[in-house]
Amino acid sequence: MYYVVLDLEWNSSYSKKSKSFINEIIEIGAVMVNAGFEVIDTFSTIIKAQLGKRLTSRVKALTNISNEDIRGGVPFSKAFEDFEKWLGGKDTVIMSWGDSDVRVLSDNFLFFNNDERVPFLKKYLDMQKYFQHCYNLPSSKQVGLITAAELCGIDTSDVSSHRALEDSLLALRCLKKIFDEEKMAAFTQECNEDFYKKLRFKVHNITNLRDPHIDKSLMRCDCQNCNKPMQRLSEWKCVNQAFRALFYCRECSNMGLFTIKFRRHFDRVDTHTTFIKLEPAEEESVLTAAQNSSVTG
Repeated sequence: MYYVVLDLEWNSSYSKKSKSFINEIIEIGAVMVNAGFEVIDTFSTIIKAQLGKRLTSRVKALTNISNEDIRGGVPFSKAFEDFEKWLGGKDTVIMSWGDSDVRVLSDNFLFFNNDERVPFLKKYLDMQKYFQHCYNLPSSKQVGLITAAELCGIDTSDVSSHRALEDSLLALRCLKKIFDEEKMAAFTQECNEDFYKKLRFKVHNITNLRDPHIDKSLMRCDCQNCNKPMQRLSEWKCVNQAFRALFYCRECSNMGLFTIKFRRHFDRVDTHTTFIKLEPAEEESVLTAAQNSSVTG
């Protein structure tokens, strides 16, 4: 078994063909290790831009890649043919920090090769998800690579982040700290139809109160003062892609706006709640406004 840590850099480019923006890959970086985590080889190449002839200022600042670099890069199809040859037909698990890279990879293969399936992607592991499991961090809190390195006690002062090869090497250093073959196997996915269905799924906030994925038992509020259940005084209103209502505590007369947001992922729905206490002078005006504009369900 071989493990390949893959990292991609991309530029937001406008496609006249699809009349939309696409994250066009501009750099590939990867490091291959064997089962003993000994480095076998590395891969790095700049990809010639076909859509965005100029990099955004943000990408230039983050990566130090220039417009001249992407004009002189390797064409997309040739770059990934070279990468597949570099893999050499070995039994590999492709890994990346978060699944954004494989989402973008699939999007680019669909756009440039008319096929969303990536031929060399047979088994995949999301290193970010595995890392957060090992450190008992909630799935809703996405830990960046630099933060992860610091949690691992890795000195990042001399690390040049946001370059594909450097980031893949840093991710490998983090993985070495928490390497467990059995645990990693549990997080490794077969790149089958279900895998691509998950890639295609767009994470979004639920704004329809009748959506069956909403757990309405969570749309309750306990008083922050006395922990008693509060009474809802207004209908639910959708504000900034979240649901909000006015709640009142009969025990201690506490009143405030309770907000709950449902964020749907492919395999789960995350919730985030806030409570803003109202001062007596605000209560009447807020109650009137809440009752005049609401959603039901």
